[in-house]
Amino acid sequence: MKKLTFFSIPVAYLLLYTLVILATGIWLFFLSQGLNGSAGISATLQKIITSPETKSLQNLVEVATPHLFAMGALIFVVAHFMLFSTKISQKNSLIVALLLFVLALLNIVSYGAISFGLVISGWIKLISMSLFVGMFLVLLGMVAFSL
Repeated sequence: MKKLTFFSIPVAYLLLYTLVILATGIWLFFLSQGLNGSAGISATLQKIITSPETKSLQNLVEVATPHLFAMGALIFVVAHFMLFSTKISQKNSLIVALLLFVLALLNIVSYGAISFGLVISGWIKLISMSLFVGMFLVLLGMVAFSL
């Protein structure tokens, strides 16, 4: 980053806050798919793969609208911290940010595919969510490296 002594404080807070948002988002996803006290995460993953929770079109709109807004805003804010980076090129930052927007859209579209019955397995949702979280962690790592 540029030589701003106090600039790393809000960036460090952003990194911590964003990790907590990601962790709670993943946890809420598992809770919405049937994670309870008696079944573990592996049982819930197996349930998601074999028969994901059925959702209606109305439920898809209720879930997709805030998720697209929240994911987009989070990517937008974190990616803008890369504007101040002197260690990572603008081209690499742009590629990672655009991939994140595409993966966020794929995540919502996969939810829609399950809702409409086009996909009967939850693999597409798990893979799209994993790719999004993994790429977002790459972006967070890039921001941390830029400090």
